[in-house]
Amino acid sequence: MPKKPFSFRFLLFDGFSNMVLASVLEPLRAARNMPFGLDLSWTVATPSGEPARSSSGLVMVPDSRLEPLQGVTHLVVVSGYGVHDHGNAANLARLRRVRKAVPVMVGVDSGPWLLAAAGLLKDQEATIHWQEFGAFAEAFPEISLSKQRFVVGKSVITCGGAASAMDMVLSLLRENYGPSVAFEVSNLFAFDGGSPSGRAAGVSQGVAQGVAQAPGGLRSRGSQKLRIAVRVMFEAMEKPVPLSEIAARASISLRSLNRIFANELEMPPGRYYQMLRLTRARDLASETDLSLNQIAFRTGFSSAATLSRAFSAHYGWPISQTRKPGRRL
Repeated sequence: MPKKPFSFRFLLFDGFSNMVLASVLEPLRAARNMPFGLDLSWTVATPSGEPARSSSGLVMVPDSRLEPLQGVTHLVVVSGYGVHDHGNAANLARLRRVRKAVPVMVGVDSGPWLLAAAGLLKDQEATIHWQEFGAFAEAFPEISLSKQRFVVGKSVITCGGAASAMDMVLSLLRENYGPSVAFEVSNLFAFDGGSPSGRAAGVSQGVAQGVAQAPGGLRSRGSQKLRIAVRVMFEAMEKPVPLSEIAARASISLRSLNRIFANELEMPPGRYYQMLRLTRARDLASETDLSLNQIAFRTGFSSAATLSRAFSAHYGWPISQTRKPGRRL
């Protein structure tokens, strides 16, 4: 599993949407908490350093200054209502200044308006929350406005509202950590809005596209046969069943099962099955007082030693390191 580090700094403006912020932040939190060894971190800043008030009145206290940005890979500009008031000279100057310090800038919801006003979207394709389409096109005729849910440029990403924001994050996870990570995160949120690999390819905002799929992506939360197979694996965690039985219960051949996992998750079904069991073992070691033998039994391993070897080989550290202080295996 690749361990490319990502550090996000969220720049919040008054009037931001709690749902939009959560749609970007919570998938990152879920991915970081999975035992994949992902190096994900984030901080929250505001233009003035003062707390920002969301559109629903909730107050977010920043835990970081906007600058310096050393080590930050993505600066996420989150703006909602009142975006036109935020496009003052001081804020636009800040955006132009910090643009030189981060590899990628991301504008979500009405955030792309601020990026455009700062001159950071010149000669680029971009999108914005669908309610701002008309005004954006009039204000910035030099920018190619797209109705795609999100648009990925060389160093700037723009997207619409909450659902589009989650699409974008799942796409980032898939492209940098593999489809299995995006699949697991989307399942945690019962995500059913389209392809976790990114619906920017031909899927418009504000249009129901339940079967849309970007090239190489997952169809919704995976194809029906994949979801059936994964459900069987979950149900047979304690007593693993042969892959041939999983294929039979999904009404497909073993060859088709292998092809589906290769196409959608880029790994063989046996490897994914073991990953599910090791993930469960990690959770039990972290959150319970069960012994290692008990954990091995509950996750389908023949012994504590077998589990320990498999865990260390897969994640690169012993299962004992997942135990919270004060608990013993």
